[in-house]
Amino acid sequence: MNPKEFTVLVAEDEEASRFLYEEELGDDGYRILSAENGLQVLGILEDQIVDLLVTDVKMPDMNALELIPRVRKDFPDLPILVVSAFKAMESEFALKDSKISGFFAKPVNLEALRFKIKEILEGRMPRRMKK
Repeated sequence: MNPKEFTVLVAEDEEASRFLYEEELGDDGYRILSAENGLQVLGILEDQIVDLLVTDVKMPDMNALELIPRVRKDFPDLPILVVSAFKAMESEFALKDSKISGFFAKPVNLEALRFKIKEILEGRMPRRMKK
């Protein structure tokens, strides 16, 4: 797997957290796109090819509970990782959307997040290379 072939979209309204994810995942070689809210995520997905979405739960305009079903409508196979400061949200996501690829409570263990992303993308073909 060549990380440079994969694009990860990070949706996080907290600038410091978004920057940290961009830096860490960028250091791993992924192409990183970022959004501050759910509406921006939808716009980016319309214009860009994305291989994985990492999204915070609480964001302005549209939270992840509203965002994920809209993403699933057009991108049913897009892997989604959910991040939340509220550990209790994990069971809500497990019940509402069993199609998420993982849940991380804040503060996020970056090594675990990086491992999960690698695990998800390992063996997958980058979307832009699919025909």
